[in-house]
Amino acid sequence: MDAYVRTRERFDSQEVAEAYTIKKNETVNIRNHRELDCISRALDGVPPGSRVLDIPSGTGRLIPLLLEKGYEVVEADSSRHMLSAAKRYYSTGETALSVEQMTRVQFVRQEVRNTTFRDGEFSAVICNRLLHHYPTPELRRQTLAELARICSGPLIVSFFSNFAVSALRFHVSNFLKGRKPDDRIPIWFSVFQNDFESCGLYCASIYPVLYGVSPQTYVKLVKKGAQSRCA
Repeated sequence: MDAYVRTRERFDSQEVAEAYTIKKNETVNIRNHRELDCISRALDGVPPGSRVLDIPSGTGRLIPLLLEKGYEVVEADSSRHMLSAAKRYYSTGETALSVEQMTRVQFVRQEVRNTTFRDGEFSAVICNRLLHHYPTPELRRQTLAELARICSGPLIVSFFSNFAVSALRFHVSNFLKGRKPDDRIPIWFSVFQNDFESCGLYCASIYPVLYGVSPQTYVKLVKKGAQSRCA
């Protein structure tokens, strides 16, 4: 099965959405905190009032952060179950948003490789915890090209880097077991750099979640001519 279809179908169920809400929205741990911190720092310089896209949005874990920064937020995902779970989570109980906050959040169903958004519609786009599910350069590049098309400012994406202890364990474990993994595969930064530079994007900054330990790494990408060296 194509990795794009496999990933989409894997997360498109009510059971997975409910579990994701608990794991990502409600669980307070150092990893979640570090991931949000990386995204927050990458968004520095994007002014309040900007229209910001979160895709795939899952169950909306980034909504509080994006609202706190004063953005007009668009939560987009291919899974109706994820979007429904996000709406419920932020509409009821202690996690309910105020009426004013809800007017600043829009939920839409979209395919990340082929959205219906206009060119340059967003001041920033966030693609969190998706590309490590895509094992081929072609699939990563299709996704990056589409997100670059609809973004007029920074594109913030995460990938799994090989420069991490857990990445080494991943490769050694699969080698010893004789397995050839097709998901959540860490890659070298140079490989990912070839992907985004082929789409006319360049690295402005890198934000490792836990340098040398966790493979989860965020990259702030900008279009050609804006900035071309990682800080």
